[in-house]
Amino acid sequence: MLKERHRKLYYITVALFVVYLLFLVWVVLFKLGFSLSEIGTIKAYNFIPFHYEGGHNIGFHISEVRDNILIFIPVGVYLCLLFKEIPFWGKAALIFAVSLALEGSQYVLAVGSFDITDLITNTAGGIVGIGVYLIGRTLLRDKVKAERIIAVLVNLITVLLVGGTALIFSLN
Repeated sequence: MLKERHRKLYYITVALFVVYLLFLVWVVLFKLGFSLSEIGTIKAYNFIPFHYEGGHNIGFHISEVRDNILIFIPVGVYLCLLFKEIPFWGKAALIFAVSLALEGSQYVLAVGSFDITDLITNTAGGIVGIGVYLIGRTLLRDKVKAERIIAVLVNLITVLLVGGTALIFSLN
């Protein structure tokens, strides 16, 4: 019975990880729009970390850094839940690769700019997610129970985030 419940939770977690990755692509590439034509054409790049043109509205950039970190935290948690055999640096490399693919796609598709700051902050967010997972596993002594609680929480966050965003769009 317990194994069957654990297996169901695993499959739900896999499905919601895929949903979260699709949500991430939608946020980063489509900017919460529904077509590339809504976005406009931007083909730029920035290879200077934390450098912003003009530099006079630093508050906006701090919130962008915060948002980039926050949106990638679940990626780190999901990787820990689903790919236990991959060591920390392998998970960090996967997070970096996902961020690099998204940043590169923005440039190639001309829907945004490739920004090294985004690459750094996205990767940092995923690593924070790995840390959240590790702290959660450490605080809860029963590892099986910890895994279930962490999985339920990250799945719930995904459902609330994606569902909440869908609700907001349906009301507008």
